[in-house]
This record gives sequence, C-alpha cells and structure tokens, in this order.
Amino acid sequence: MFTTMKKTNFLQKTLLLVAMIGWAVTANAQRYETDHGRVYFGSELVVNADVRSFEDLGCGYAKDRNNVYMMGRVLVNVDPRYFRLKERSVWSRHNGEQPVQNRGYYKTKWNVYFGDRKLDAMPSTFKELGGGYAKDAFNVYYYGDKVEGAVASSFKYTRDGYAEDAFDAYYRGRKLK
Repeated sequence: MFTTMKKTNFLQKTLLLVAMIGWAVTANAQRYETDHGRVYFGSELVVNADVRSFEDLGCGYAKDRNNVYMMGRVLVNVDPRYFRLKERSVWSRHNGEQPVQNRGYYKTKWNVYFGDRKLDAMPSTFKELGGGYAKDAFNVYYYGDKVEGAVASSFKYTRDGYAEDAFDAYYRGRKLK
C-alpha cells in the first residue's frame, strides 16, 4: 500500500508540474489576434490599431497603415511603410562559435536598428555590405557594433568575415595587426 501511495503521489506531482509548465509557456506565448474589429496582443487591446491593414510580423512585432507595434505597444516615430524585419542565423562574437538568432539590420525613414537596438546611423546613407557588416556615410558596423577606426567611404566586405578599407584589414569587426 505504501508503494502505491508513493506512485500516486509521484504521478500527481508530475501532472501538476506538467500543467504548470504548460500554463507558463502559454502565458508567455502571446500573439496578436483580431476579434470583432479589434486587435489584441495576448489579452490586451491594441488601442487605435487598424484591423483591416493589420499585419502580424512575428516575434512580437506588427504593423498597420498607421503604426508599428512591438509587444502591443506603438513604436514612436517608426514609419510602417519602411519598417521590415528579417530573420537570420548569425555567428555571435559574444558566444564564441555558437549560432544565435538575431534580427539583423533594418531601417525606417528616421532610424536604423540592429535587432531591437537603435544605432547611431544615418538611414539615408545606410547600407548592408554582407557578412554582418554595414555602413553609413560616417561609420561602419559589425552586427550592430561600431567598428572603431574604420573608414566608411572606402570600407568594403571581402568575404568569410574579412573586410577592408583604404588603410586596414578587418576580421569579424576587429582590426587586424
């Protein structure tokens, strides 16, 4: 009888743990939904969202004809006509050689972003070069980090993590000696 009680108690605890994990995953997996002409992020109403032009972009981002949203909140000064997300797997210098998911570069009419981090870059002259490198008229970036000392006007990505400007060569955003 004692063994049966142990098994029953273990089974109850296991089922409770599975239910709690399922609840936590469901609670954190919020997404955009429409209902009766309104847009919701999870259980919260997205105020002033235009349901007819609303588009869920994934990863908590969405847009309509008037605004861009992140986690149900309006991103101020972001023009939905120019806002794009792109997903790609990149090699992160911070994790050695482990691949991680990053959002990549994207620009709006007024700002340039790498993932959810705003860069100090000029959108009008900003362009991606490949291999994680990008530049504007004055600065060079490697996966969103400024490449110190790089000359933007002559900077170009060569391949396999290597790049160069008129004076120096770079590997994964670092100047080679």
